[in-house]
Amino acid sequence: MKNGFIKSKICLYTMCIVLIAGFAGCKKDSGIAPAQNTADFPKKTEWVGTLNGNGFQYRPPVCLKFNSDNTFTMYAIFVFFPNNVETRKDSITGTIQKMDTLPDGRMRITTDITTSFNGGPTKYLYVTDKQKIQGVSADQTVETFQLSLFPKAVSVAGDWSGPAWKGGFAYPDLSSIKFDNSNPAIPVTNYIQNGTAVRNAADPTSGVLGVLYRQRGARVYFSGYDETKRAPGYGGTIIPYFGVLLPGGDKMMVDSRVYDVRLPNYINTNESYGSNGIIPVIIRK
Repeated sequence: MKNGFIKSKICLYTMCIVLIAGFAGCKKDSGIAPAQNTADFPKKTEWVGTLNGNGFQYRPPVCLKFNSDNTFTMYAIFVFFPNNVETRKDSITGTIQKMDTLPDGRMRITTDITTSFNGGPTKYLYVTDKQKIQGVSADQTVETFQLSLFPKAVSVAGDWSGPAWKGGFAYPDLSSIKFDNSNPAIPVTNYIQNGTAVRNAADPTSGVLGVLYRQRGARVYFSGYDETKRAPGYGGTIIPYFGVLLPGGDKMMVDSRVYDVRLPNYINTNESYGSNGIIPVIIRK
């Protein structure tokens, strides 16, 4: 479970500095490569899907990118407990030990990578029709992740929201969020609350609140807005989120390190923020 996660609260007047510093630590890559020679497959391809959800509130979103050498990197909110000490990572790297083709046409990639504190390592990646990947344990009994090919570069720019839920919207931090990249050097998210744009200050003539985000291929590092967690004076709290776009580009899986974030949680038996056990997905408007 995420009970060890640290609660995050960032006041409006400090959030830009904190978020920019945090994004600077995110690993950068060149995005999705163009179509490649079959002999190079799966180098420089990107895949999106979910990890095994055992021990989590839902199956966590994950993005996998094959590098130009014999390695691949997986991006997610990873949690491990080496020597009973909680360790969090935003990416892990595995090595391709062997590749072969099975009689049924699937590609089998042999590796050894651990993606969760629950269960053993992933030993094999089975690639079907160059469109799907299934990670499995060495004894073939545990599926560790499911992935689909991310076919092309898709911009997250635009308006998004959670699905309709109990007279409102699921995932309230993201119930009406706009990704604005009109200035590519400083892409920001804006928020709508009760039909009105959230602003930098109580003065209605102040500027619209804009919080830096970064997109790296299918991955999006961004923030939601929780109006119920009010800082002294004006405003709510900025909540860090991790998103993974789905191949169609009209949906994005989301997750957060924040323990009491407004996402499905089995503690909330009335399912205030969405269906328990189901990965949160926001939708492009």
